[in-house]
Amino acid sequence: MKMKKIIFTLMFSLIGIAVSFSQSKGVTIDNALTQAAEKFSSSLKNRTTVAILGISSSYNELSEYMLGELTTDIVQLRKLQVVTRANLDVIKKEMNFQLSGEVSDETMQQLGAKTGAQTVISGTFKPLGTLYVLDIQAFDVTTATIQDTYRSNVVSDETLELLTKKKVVNAAGKIQSNDYTAGERLGIGFQNILLGLGSYRNGHCGDGVLMTAAEAVGIVCLSCDAVDVGIYIIGASIAYGFVRPFLYHKNNSVNLSMNIGAIPTAHGVEPGVSYRLSW
Repeated sequence: MKMKKIIFTLMFSLIGIAVSFSQSKGVTIDNALTQAAEKFSSSLKNRTTVAILGISSSYNELSEYMLGELTTDIVQLRKLQVVTRANLDVIKKEMNFQLSGEVSDETMQQLGAKTGAQTVISGTFKPLGTLYVLDIQAFDVTTATIQDTYRSNVVSDETLELLTKKKVVNAAGKIQSNDYTAGERLGIGFQNILLGLGSYRNGHCGDGVLMTAAEAVGIVCLSCDAVDVGIYIIGASIAYGFVRPFLYHKNNSVNLSMNIGAIPTAHGVEPGVSYRLSW
């Protein structure tokens, strides 16, 4: 009985560690935009005229949302003068401007000059594993220098899930599906049987750590004559590994390729593991 209590205590501790790992330090998208607005309003000279070009991402709706929220947050602080969206949209159309990534210094200077802005604000929003990175900069139109920057890790929340759920823009500008198919999700589940491999390979390392730890504890239990507990823990881990992928969204920013099999060595062919991490 005492042994079971120790095992369950260890299991809950590992779960806590895995959850903390999967929810690495970060803020919600709304909090990040608020922080960015406060930072620029504080660092830029009072009453500076700014043109907010937008924040590029793979999701049209998300980009529009971030532009609107950042503009509103800056305006409400009443320290900077913001070029109106209507005026900026007209000039963007004249210049055939599309915010699809990094904007050149020359382009920002031209846009700033046409709008009468002294500072141009633009940014990017990119996935990084299970998180996102929001990077925004304030660019001085006259000196062509960066006046200030804001960078933060952003965690997924209800707002972000809603804005990124099924729409992603590819290089050709067309909207394509961003979700795994049911078959792909089942495939991840089968891979998860082996220490959470499927979750690791698809960038959900927190879940991978949880399943690796659970199966390790289960194996220890089996070897310590706590067979019932070991079977229960391993079974729960396998079930979790099949259910959890149905909540995943496809994320190609981080990919861990791993193969288990025969690997050539100096002493011949031996069993082993080969892997490759790409992003």
